[in-house]
Amino acid sequence: MKSTFLVNIKERLLIVGSFSLIISILLNLFTGAFPILDFLKGLFTGISLVTNLGYLFKLKLERNS
Repeated sequence: MKSTFLVNIKERLLIVGSFSLIISILLNLFTGAFPILDFLKGLFTGISLVTNLGYLFKLKLERNS
């Protein structure tokens, strides 16, 4: 039996990754070139990348077992 905690983590990874990507895109579209905003764009892009890859990794593990 699968733990519901692990299922929730997988779903949370996808949600956090999606929202981080949306925030990064919106910052890129509507803000200027200020150093702190450039840092936030990179931060949210990195969070999106890591969480979406984590989701894909967990999905692959789930399908293989």
